[in-house]
Amino acid sequence: MPAAAFEINGSWSYLGPSDVPHDLAITDTSMTYTAEAGDWSSHWNIKTYDNVLHHFQVVFDSGSGSYLPSGQSMSGTYDVSGAALTVQLAQGLTSYPELTAPGSCTAPADGTPVPDCRLYIKHN
Repeated sequence: MPAAAFEINGSWSYLGPSDVPHDLAITDTSMTYTAEAGDWSSHWNIKTYDNVLHHFQVVFDSGSGSYLPSGQSMSGTYDVSGAALTVQLAQGLTSYPELTAPGSCTAPADGTPVPDCRLYIKHN
């Protein structure tokens, strides 16, 4: 039986909090980040994903310009709620970052920005 499709497949637009505007395209096998200005992009191969635990691991494939995110591999946790996607990234494949505040990239206790957190909205 084939694995279930990655539940966050699709095209997403970055909402914040601090990176430059970009789009994120996700399939069962890859994630591609592309700057809205067209001056950079990066392509990542998905090593594994888990829809139940809301985890994924990606390995860098290629990039152009001063692309984001950087590194050779990342793990991530995510929350999808309607058309909103919250992603929390961590360098490497050894552990998954804690998703501090689904739907937000600020810490609930004091409102400080959460490092490597990104908010997206799904394209229709």
